[in-house]
Formats: sequence, C-alpha cells, structure tokens
Amino acid sequence: MELWHFIWLLAALTGLTAAGLAGNGWAMVTGEHPHLWMLARYSATTPLRAIALVAYAPLGIVKSGVADMGHNPLFALLVISFGLVWSFLQGVFILTTFFGFT
Repeated sequence: MELWHFIWLLAALTGLTAAGLAGNGWAMVTGEHPHLWMLARYSATTPLRAIALVAYAPLGIVKSGVADMGHNPLFALLVISFGLVWSFLQGVFILTTFFGFT
C-alpha cells in the first residue's frame, strides 16, 4: 500500500468517524436519530438540524447502501461510493482545518 492510499483511507475514515459522532451526539441530545424528515418541521433549531444532518449524511448514505446490497448490488455500490466520497471530502476538511494536514 502506497502512502497516498493510506492518506485517502485516513481521510475517509476520519469523515465516517465524525459523521458517527455527529449522529450519536444528536441522538443523545434530542433523543432521535438524524434523518431527512427532521427538516420538514420548522422551528428555531432548524439550522442546527441542517448542520447535524450534513455532518451525519456520509454515514447515513453508506449505511443505506449496505442495507440495499441484497436487493440491488449495483445501485448499492454506487450509493456506498457516493457516501465514501462525501466522507473523504469531510475528512479532508477536518484534517486540514483542525489538524493542519497539507
């Protein structure tokens, strides 16, 4: 495994870990897991709901792809790859912003 493979994997896993922490943190505070329909109700916390949903989205997308693997494997792989790319971008943002990776 070359160095750039490791860096890509580190960024993707960082994004997935941050998504899991955001989802579990939201569930601990509010008592409900993040889902798309939580934006349907408007209240003063709607911006916080949107931020939590954007932070949790990569893990939710990957979980949806894994759950759909038995029914439609090609579509499931497409969904999983979309979630991993989003997770990679989120991980790059976290690693460069908070840890100074360049």
